[in-house]
Amino acid sequence: MMNLEPKKIACICERLAANTIRRATCGFLSLLGSWGYFSTKWASFVIVLLALAVSGCQRAEHHSAPPEVLAEIGPQLLTSRGKLQFVKNVEAGYRLADEKGLPCLLFFTADWCTYCHEMEETAFVDREVAQLADNFICVLVDADLEKEVCEQFSVSGYPTIQFVSSSGRVLNRLVGLQSAQELMTGMQAALKRFAWLDDPATKLR
Repeated sequence: MMNLEPKKIACICERLAANTIRRATCGFLSLLGSWGYFSTKWASFVIVLLALAVSGCQRAEHHSAPPEVLAEIGPQLLTSRGKLQFVKNVEAGYRLADEKGLPCLLFFTADWCTYCHEMEETAFVDREVAQLADNFICVLVDADLEKEVCEQFSVSGYPTIQFVSSSGRVLNRLVGLQSAQELMTGMQAALKRFAWLDDPATKLR
């Protein structure tokens, strides 16, 4: 399982987008300059302004449970994937979820899982996914290091995202590569069921 990573510089997608915009605009302005619409001086000035605007990629925001909640977990038990932060120990995640009254999002992954990495680089960098993740304690489960947890939840395909309450009540499950929208839909369904289970009227049934 990965150790806590240093704070990542901007997301790869943001960096690529910034570079693409910069190259395209520079080429466009150069073309206009060759047609006489801009002097070289003015074209250079505009290019510099654009470069300053897009070259400074924002530092990646790491979400999943409010920061003050995760601050109670030692840094050695945290790791980041995309914009999400994960607890690297299932029992520690359960305890924190129980203390804070939050559901858990278990991300079953493996170093050799191509789709897992793809999901980390797409769905997990989506801002809306990151914001929705504030309602969960996210826990990373390494399939090679925590086989007993995989067996407990009958996980055999990766990636798998299992939503559970701190007491182990199943809330929802997503198997395979998920888009940001699919993941958000699954997260919202889990939160809805969690609220239903937590409703006093429900508990009396």
